[in-house]
This record gives sequence, C-alpha cells and structure tokens, in this order.
Amino acid sequence: MDSDKNLIKDNELESALENNMDVILALLRLTERLKQAGIVQALDHINNEVLPDNFDFFARAFTSKDMLETISKSGNTMISLLFLLSNREMGDMIKAISFNSQGIAEAIQSGASGSQPLSILKIMGLLKDPEFATGLNAMISGLKALGSVLKKLD
Repeated sequence: MDSDKNLIKDNELESALENNMDVILALLRLTERLKQAGIVQALDHINNEVLPDNFDFFARAFTSKDMLETISKSGNTMISLLFLLSNREMGDMIKAISFNSQGIAEAIQSGASGSQPLSILKIMGLLKDPEFATGLNAMISGLKALGSVLKKLD
C-alpha cells in the first residue's frame, strides 16, 4: 500500500518537474546570477549570523499591527518608487547619488562645521566652480519642477 502511494507521489513529482522544467531552469539561472553577485552568500550570512540572535525581534516587528498598517498604507508609494526606478535616467541618477552618499555626507558635514559666514565674494567665486554650478543648476531646476508639481496639487 505504501509503495503504491510512493509510486503515485513519484509520478506526480516527475510530471510536475517535466511540466515546469522551463520555470525550474529559469530559477536555477537566476540563482546562479545571485550567487555570482554575492547575494546568496550575503543572505546565507544574514541567515547564519544575524537572524539567530534577532529572529524574535524581526518576527514581532514584521507581524505587528503597526508594521502591517505601514506596509498596507505604503503600497502606492512602493508602486510609484518602482515606476521611478524603472526609468533608466532616474535609476542612474539615484545610483550615482547612492554610491557616492558617503562623500556627499562628509562634504555636507564639513561645510556645516565651517564657522566662516559666506561672503558675496566667496559665493561669486563658487559660481565659477563647474561642479558647484552644475549642482546649483540641478537644484534650481529640481525646485522649479517641484513647484510646478505642487501647484497642480492645489
């Protein structure tokens, strides 16, 4: 009797494998790319080193009423972010800022700790700096676009 059940299960498994071979191969290719990129090792590290000590905290945090409400309320935001990142230019800009965020943060902190007030001559000198001019033009254009969007909300 057990051998009949096992035979049926084996046949069902074999049939499922044959019918879904394309899916299985696609998942294997994806897994190999994740492995080559180091993501599998990172997940393995998290599983072995981070989760054992923090699993209860993560479980409570991700199943709490507040977290579930936050996730459900942020659905539209997530969709808009995915749309945003699907645009190649925007994705490239976000990656450029993200990958250089440490340097940007250090520059901001360094500039904020300066005790000298900016004089008109110093600002005029900065305007001749191509990097400063590019950043300032980008911020002004961004603020103008933001203002246009906010006017539409009224």
